Amino acid sequence: MPTYSNLNDVDYPDNTSDDTTPLSFTHNNDIPSYRLTRYVRPLIDYARNEWQANPKYASLPTTNTDDPSNSPRWVQMLGSIVTAPRFRRYVVVYMSVLVSCFVAWKFMISPRLEEHTAILRGLDPQTKEEVGWFGANALPRFDDIVQLRTLEPSLVPADTVSGSGSGEKRLIFIGDVHGCKVELGRLLEETSFNPDADHLIFTGDMINKGPDSLGVVELARQYSASCVRGNHEDRVLSLRHNMIAANTMGDEFLDDANLHRGQYTRERKLAREMSDEQAEWLDTCPVVLNVGQIKGMGQVVVVHAGLVPGVELDKQDPYSVMNMLTVDTDTHVPSASRKGTKWTKLFNKHQTLLSESLLETFENPESMLTTVIYGHDSKTSLALKTYTKGIDTACVRGGKLTALVVGTGGKQNLVQVKCNDHTKE
Repeated sequence: MPTYSNLNDVDYPDNTSDDTTPLSFTHNNDIPSYRLTRYVRPLIDYARNEWQANPKYASLPTTNTDDPSNSPRWVQMLGSIVTAPRFRRYVVVYMSVLVSCFVAWKFMISPRLEEHTAILRGLDPQTKEEVGWFGANALPRFDDIVQLRTLEPSLVPADTVSGSGSGEKRLIFIGDVHGCKVELGRLLEETSFNPDADHLIFTGDMINKGPDSLGVVELARQYSASCVRGNHEDRVLSLRHNMIAANTMGDEFLDDANLHRGQYTRERKLAREMSDEQAEWLDTCPVVLNVGQIKGMGQVVVVHAGLVPGVELDKQDPYSVMNMLTVDTDTHVPSASRKGTKWTKLFNKHQTLLSESLLETFENPESMLTTVIYGHDSKTSLALKTYTKGIDTACVRGGKLTALVVGTGGKQNLVQVKCNDHTKE
């Protein structure tokens, strides 16, 4: 075999030779011989990577398996795109986005837009002449119900802090107690209630359902609290008046007999246990309590359930004020059903539009606006909006008992305590 002193002296065969040709050479400095293998074809031909045998990288099938080139090129390109993993991922993502947008529009955005349009149409003064709003005329008076009462002005907190900083007054609005006297006592402790400077205002439904209704009434009377008539006070007092008129106050047997078939048995029992003084005090609770002007809140009004916007306080229907949940946007007729537009939405929008119109002509439009503090709607629970403050948080069912404390300058503070579930007792 020939030897070479330099690699440049190697006489390589032409490219037509076999794949490899053994060569050996010896360096002129007596370096050991090396056996060289010369590659005359591209190195890629000798690579045996996994991708060559993987069917995933094979050519796309065509309609004519014998001659794939017969298919148009745009068909081949389209097939490549559709079968690509990234394209499939994009399709899934975009379809998910489209479905989500449709569901959001169908069940969330569109209903709210329709409700907003209905509220604006219902508050249009022109519709008042067309359909006639509920409450446009004075309602009949009820001799056994106090429609409207105004809170003593001296009890309302001042707009500014006095120089001494002592003796500042607070109003403590308390949601539906329903006879939960123990929880009421804890709530007064949490608010640091001071009988000499603070005044309690109950939003109705102080009695019934809970363990100590009469104890709650006595506590309210002890502190000379204010109150409004709730639907439970109204039911118990109405039954008591009817029982007195029928001379059946002492006959408990009638509650379970065929005369009443057990209807309102609990309320009738409470009506019998109630003293004349307690019943007379509850009878003085008005349907609507006009608290007066409070800084940052305008004219503050307390009711049990709600108010119809655009109707004077003395023209509000007593039953509706104690029971309403929704309002018909066209006729302003209130309802105790939950099907319809919440009265709070209609009322807040009404006050907002009124504020915008008053802003152009009055320097202090806030004083002509109304904020309603109410209870009754325990299902919605705490609902603090600009012009409506709902503070019934289902204490008797194991929720919370809530107090909205309003101090000097209209400063608002929320205090709550946890309650036991008295429905299981």
